[in-house]
Amino acid sequence: MFNIPLYLIPIAVTICLYQAITLGLPRFFLVPTHNWKNKILKVVKHTKPIYLKVGTKRLSFRRRLITASVQPSFYTNFVNNKLKLQPEDAANENDDFINKMSSRAPADPKRRVIYGFFHPYANNGGGGEKVLWQAVLATLGESERNIVAVYTSNTDAEPLQILAKAESKFKVTDLDSKRIVFVYLRRYASYIDGSYWKHFTLAGQLFGSVLLGLEAMYELSPDVWIDTMGLPGSYWLVAWILKIPIVAYVHYPIIQPDMFSRLKFQCVKDVSGLKFTLTDFKHFFKFTYWSLLYYVYIYLGLCVDVTLTNGTWTYDHISAIWAFNKSKTVEIVYPPCSTEDMMKDVKIETRQNKLLYIAQFRPEKRHDLVLEKYEQFVGKFRHLKLPLAEMPTLVFLGSCRTQTDSSTLDMLREKVTELDLTEYVEFVVDCSFDEVKHTLSTCKFGLNAMWNEHFGIGVVEYLSAGVVPIVHASAGPLLDIVRLNEPAKTWKNEVGFFFKSESDPDFTGTRTNNMLDFTIRGTPSVFPELDTLLEMLFVENREEISDPALQAKRDLGQKLALERFSNSHFALAWKGHIRQVARMEVDYRETRRDKVDMVY
Repeated sequence: MFNIPLYLIPIAVTICLYQAITLGLPRFFLVPTHNWKNKILKVVKHTKPIYLKVGTKRLSFRRRLITASVQPSFYTNFVNNKLKLQPEDAANENDDFINKMSSRAPADPKRRVIYGFFHPYANNGGGGEKVLWQAVLATLGESERNIVAVYTSNTDAEPLQILAKAESKFKVTDLDSKRIVFVYLRRYASYIDGSYWKHFTLAGQLFGSVLLGLEAMYELSPDVWIDTMGLPGSYWLVAWILKIPIVAYVHYPIIQPDMFSRLKFQCVKDVSGLKFTLTDFKHFFKFTYWSLLYYVYIYLGLCVDVTLTNGTWTYDHISAIWAFNKSKTVEIVYPPCSTEDMMKDVKIETRQNKLLYIAQFRPEKRHDLVLEKYEQFVGKFRHLKLPLAEMPTLVFLGSCRTQTDSSTLDMLREKVTELDLTEYVEFVVDCSFDEVKHTLSTCKFGLNAMWNEHFGIGVVEYLSAGVVPIVHASAGPLLDIVRLNEPAKTWKNEVGFFFKSESDPDFTGTRTNNMLDFTIRGTPSVFPELDTLLEMLFVENREEISDPALQAKRDLGQKLALERFSNSHFALAWKGHIRQVARMEVDYRETRRDKVDMVY
């Protein structure tokens, strides 16, 4: 009947899919039924509380109820996904509730704005959740018209329990709970858990975040999408369907160029050397797999309007990976570290000559490197027959969350015995935070040995508590935390001391006067290894660790911690970006939305 060239069929299908995504789905997600007001009035006028009959349009109805309600939090889906009216809303005095649901102009100062925080693990107690709740507090504090929706998969905890944990764990007080709506995600939450995927974990988690983001949008479509957990798969559909501003707070890139350094084939031209061996094919397959994910990640970055990173290391990597996103905001916003609370809580006691290392017992924290270098230093100290009272002892303080952590701890204990360091090394395991603060108040020095730790909150705690840092010269500790202005290029600065290791992947392989040569952010630098640094401090240059010298570093460190990493500093920076995003949201409503969407 119709003689259509076959090559036109996929083109036609692509056009239809594009129209469905960019026109059909936005109307499905955002536009309620034409008789939406009658449906709500029927419930308002009913003598007893009844559920709204909304069918598949639950999301657009929930959105209208939230933006008009005296208590938006009432419209959570914790109990079930059925909608009924909050009693005061149902009273509808002077038609106030119904009138508030009428369409408002984008620039109307009375129009309420929903900021959707996509953070499925909102009830966990880690650093990411601390950022989440401080950001929620700042967002609500920026304007009375702001409403926060928290998308969570923690279905075992009701809203008030989650808020209570945020208050007790992170000291986040004065949250206006009425303006926080919890949206529970039940269908696809397991897909973002790495343990769910036996193979292709990164790809699986990326796919899972697409599905989970779609579920979140279906339950409630916000005006601004904020990802504080690092789930970039959600960006694509949010950008195409909702056409709203997207904010990403990035703790760590999900994939980065450094990962390719582990492979035989690190770029396309290297593939010419492929041999017909099982090992080469494995490396080639992994190179292809990572490359595909890398380019998908680059594309997803194009969807983000405001990218905030937790430090310089992450900023450098994200700026390189999302290089095509130059017209949009990419800035550093240091995480809230409660330094003001730490400085109040830690009571400075008599400082003991101890090297404190606060870190989980995980292989990447390199406790074993510290032990090996410390043993070499102890050997030199004994050989010189110096007073043992002047030699610092070592304290490992940390927790074991998994069986792997416990195995690492057992290995470290055995190593201490093998190296004959039992009388010089102490372990403090799974202690309370009060004990952590007490230990911080009694130690002179704080260690950090991880290579390229993207931030390093433990080092911030050292500064806050007046513990002088002796840290690995890389990433967060070097570039952001232990510095006054520019990062150090050698073993000391005004705030602390630095070391490197021959085992560092970025070591150039050359030495200068018993120092290791490195190039950091394009700048030549030289650093000693840990045993050499300890010898320099405790044998050769003891004036560097005199009480006046250490006190000067403590005072400056605490000042920097308060100015750079306090909750109040984070809130100030976050509110500035919320104001920026609020202007962007108005502009997107006026320029990106379909006219039918704007009417509703």
